[in-house]
Amino acid sequence: MLHFSRYPESVDAETINKMLEARVIDLASRKSTLKPEEAKIKLLRCLGLEPLPPRTDLKARVTGSIAREGYRLEKLRYESVPGLLVTAHLYVPDGEGPFPVILSPHGHWQYKKASPVVQARGISLALEGFATLIVDSPGFSWDNNDLNERISLGDHDDWFLNMGKCIQGVYVWDLMRGLDYLETRSDMDCSRVGITGTSGGGTATMYAFAIDERIKCAVPACYATSMEVNPHNGCLCNHVPGVLEIGDRSDVLAMRAPAPVMLIGATNDEEFPPKGHERTFEKLKSIYKSKRKEANVRLELVEGGHDYSRRMREAMVAFFREHLLGEAKRSFVAEKRPLTDGGLNRFEVGTLPITDPRLMATTWFERETRSCRDLLDESLANSIQSPYHPDARLIGWGRHTRLDKLKTGNTVSIHDLNVVAPVARSIALPIGQIDQRLCIYLGVSIPEVLAQLLHHQLPSGPEGWETSRPGTLPPDALTSMIASVKTLVSSANPEVAPTKLIATGEVASMTAMFLKLHRPSLEIETSHHFSSWSDAIKLNIRQLVQPSARYLEWPFPAW
Repeated sequence: MLHFSRYPESVDAETINKMLEARVIDLASRKSTLKPEEAKIKLLRCLGLEPLPPRTDLKARVTGSIAREGYRLEKLRYESVPGLLVTAHLYVPDGEGPFPVILSPHGHWQYKKASPVVQARGISLALEGFATLIVDSPGFSWDNNDLNERISLGDHDDWFLNMGKCIQGVYVWDLMRGLDYLETRSDMDCSRVGITGTSGGGTATMYAFAIDERIKCAVPACYATSMEVNPHNGCLCNHVPGVLEIGDRSDVLAMRAPAPVMLIGATNDEEFPPKGHERTFEKLKSIYKSKRKEANVRLELVEGGHDYSRRMREAMVAFFREHLLGEAKRSFVAEKRPLTDGGLNRFEVGTLPITDPRLMATTWFERETRSCRDLLDESLANSIQSPYHPDARLIGWGRHTRLDKLKTGNTVSIHDLNVVAPVARSIALPIGQIDQRLCIYLGVSIPEVLAQLLHHQLPSGPEGWETSRPGTLPPDALTSMIASVKTLVSSANPEVAPTKLIATGEVASMTAMFLKLHRPSLEIETSHHFSSWSDAIKLNIRQLVQPSARYLEWPFPAW
């Protein structure tokens, strides 16, 4: 039961988070009704890539090469958009080619493409005859060190990027432009392209595969678990704004059905657990079965933890040899030489030391670049806005928790929990305790959620827990009957709706503005005033971030 206390010390943030979690699980459990072309447009918007950026001059340059037994490592730099530096390693097999291509976003490893576990992936594939492009992820998170050649792009976990240029969208475009570069080379066979990555690299694998049809098959590792099983996924890059409009991860992957997909999971991975992989596999098999291509979906659960270990690589190679080279199906292909087993095994073999300066694609004075914030500013300045429809966006939160009506007078006061209550009886909003990651999945802001909950709970609002709105499940017969009875009781004993709302604090003020969209006659008095979504950036208050604001009209008049 959600209770909006009228005293700051009793605010129930835990229940709000449980309600958000229930909403995510609910949406993930539904069968998608979107056509592939509809889903693609929605996904491009979620990633901040609608419309796709122009394919400008890559200014690609191989900055050096390291000859190794059976392959060579080419160091590459290019610009995915003008002025945005991308660094990469290209593992090229010995021989003339043309070679089938594997794109490989690396994942959250401390030294990006130079990490031994990442090198081992590129080497293993090259020895099997696949040219492999390993692209550094943009910015920094766990890799905040001098060996990160893209550190100047900014914080990988920047909440504000979700307003119009989420970090995953930047990375997906980097990968797509990397493939553009490979298409210019005669030694690359870009009619046979696969993609694989683990963890955050698995995230990029899934989204790049979903929107780029040049990629023929995909192997996301330690990532593509169903959000029905675990909706909590750590790093902000995993949280693409509003992606649940498309559905669960199986629905994103199935946008390319019946293109082959293999899921790789680990038996000891709490964040992306085996049961989550099994649920995604089950849902994908059902979709692919309807297309008579059930054999194109595969699941491998490997003993161990969150990684891209040798056994995982051997399963991945077997899959690519089957679907890109036309070979018979095999469970594993043994690696041709000993290589670093994985990130969890510290014994390194067959890979270069991370400190080897030859691994750097650039020198420190060649790394001038635009930042992800620059891209965000540009995207917000060139927004493509759809009207904000309050009724269409109103969620039937009562389906996810019991919502009791508040008993109020003519005036209601709300305030941010981190400011002094303006009056003794004021509703404190637990702005720092609400799980904003779940809000991003749902495509709603914290003030938007709080305003909707207040609208449900204040007198004359929707009918609480039995409420159903566009985008929610229809009520069953019993729920409808109870709603009818409650409506009759409410009509006989109406509560007086408040006529004025006083809001103190930035988030409370924005909450009041959203609430007025649902209750136009409500008079609001706010301590702060806003003129655009970008005010969240100017004030540097992440709780004001409106997911995908680039595509959403500013709905508030100048009150």
